[in-house]
Amino acid sequence: MTLETLSPRLREDFITLIAKQTGIEIRSQNYVAMGDNIYSRMKELKILTPQSYYDLLISETPEAEEEWQKFVCLTTNRESYFFRDKGQFSLLKQTILPDLIRRNQRIKSLRFCSAGCSTGQEPYSIAILLKELIPDIENWNILILGVDINRESLSQAKKALYNTWSFRQVEDDIKEKYFKSGAGYYQLYDDIRKLVRYRQVNLVRDQMPHLEIELNDMDLIICRNVFIYFTENAINRVVEKFFNTLKPNGYLITGHAELNNTQVKAFQTKLFSESIIYQRRSGQYSHAAATTTPSQSFKPQTPLPTIKTEDKQNLSTTINQKYSFSNNNTSNSYTFNPSLNNNNQKKYNPIQQPLKTEKIPEKKDKDNEILHEIEQLVSHKSYYLAQRKLEQVLRQFPKHFKATYLMAELEANLGKYESAQQWCHKAFSLDNLQAKPYLLLAQIEEENGNLEEAKNALKKVIYLEPTSFMAYLNLSTLYQQEGDLKRSEKMRQSALKILQNLPLDKEIKELDNIKVGDLISDLQGLSSA
Repeated sequence: MTLETLSPRLREDFITLIAKQTGIEIRSQNYVAMGDNIYSRMKELKILTPQSYYDLLISETPEAEEEWQKFVCLTTNRESYFFRDKGQFSLLKQTILPDLIRRNQRIKSLRFCSAGCSTGQEPYSIAILLKELIPDIENWNILILGVDINRESLSQAKKALYNTWSFRQVEDDIKEKYFKSGAGYYQLYDDIRKLVRYRQVNLVRDQMPHLEIELNDMDLIICRNVFIYFTENAINRVVEKFFNTLKPNGYLITGHAELNNTQVKAFQTKLFSESIIYQRRSGQYSHAAATTTPSQSFKPQTPLPTIKTEDKQNLSTTINQKYSFSNNNTSNSYTFNPSLNNNNQKKYNPIQQPLKTEKIPEKKDKDNEILHEIEQLVSHKSYYLAQRKLEQVLRQFPKHFKATYLMAELEANLGKYESAQQWCHKAFSLDNLQAKPYLLLAQIEEENGNLEEAKNALKKVIYLEPTSFMAYLNLSTLYQQEGDLKRSEKMRQSALKILQNLPLDKEIKELDNIKVGDLISDLQGLSSA
């Protein structure tokens, strides 16, 4: 007996129902993933037609509620890691949390909410920061409430047990101080775990404030990389709920560029170099105007090149022809098409001979020492000091590729994503055969919620550097976020094949110096899970 095809009408009914139930907007690029999720649940339940499964979901029965829990687990993104977005966590540590601690010093009480907390890395990161900032934390009444719609994610969060992949931006001293390691996993110590409580909450449907689960009078709500999946209507409703759940002068932090000015007019907008944050005004939810001022930063001296629309189309065509995804069931990697050579390329060729760039003369030992010192500062995460020194080099050598790329990396680490993108493009203009700027640009686009742009940048990385397992791993994560689990697994397997050809004891500095052998074990564990 064959399954009924998901008709366009029924597909739209599912899209509307999912948006109403969860707030998630199913876009055209996610139609296949949504269909796969529906058929996966139908197979599990032995339901023969999509219409019958739809009828189950819309029925107001305990069975329908339980099935929504299972379906949501396939629809939501569970990707997270500790201290994700260094810029925002630096802002929390240096400015926002000290301000809240001073404000509440007399009553010694703090209330935070991590909305869309997934498997717990974000609320635990906040708990670690508080432990670092408050010497007498045992005398404080602290609540960090992690809320998420995904019941399985919350169950994993409560265990506070993580593999190495969750620590790719964590300093060794933090990991050693707050986690017990063993068998490739890290267990968070109980004194941090007890600061966090978890509740299952549907941001769109559930009441907020909610006194029964202590979701009220919050000093801070962090909701990052959630709104990028929501419909416009869902965003407006949830932002209003957050406003009413915050204390007057409480803070709301979201992912970069997730909200527009209209959606946050009730808040006072505060602009920092690391991020924009929103502060609740006194009174009831309203649409009071909010103003912001642009930030200043050291910018590239050379104006960014403009690309005509037809050239952008030609660039896309050339890249797609030379390096396209093979969508059959047996292939799990990108394939190079050697038939497209220099004689039949389009007018705009993205892979040209690199422009002549400046090199710091060997005789200028002092300048070489400065550049080496900058690299050391970056490796030790002393970003602001590194930036000041790097500006000196770029003023003297404005066409130096390595210095230009380092500036892009610095700006990204400081949360200045627009500036970082500009420096990436400047690096492209100096040497368009280098893959690193594309990899950095992909990470910035992901943080900004531009998943398609992030994927395109990663495809260019793989074209320029076919053995870049980092690009495959990042693509795997992006496809997982979109619900395309099959393609995500293909990308993970491609990364594994590359890693298996490397020395097992080789350290990967991009992933907190994890050894290749340990990473292979972690990835194999994910594939078998």
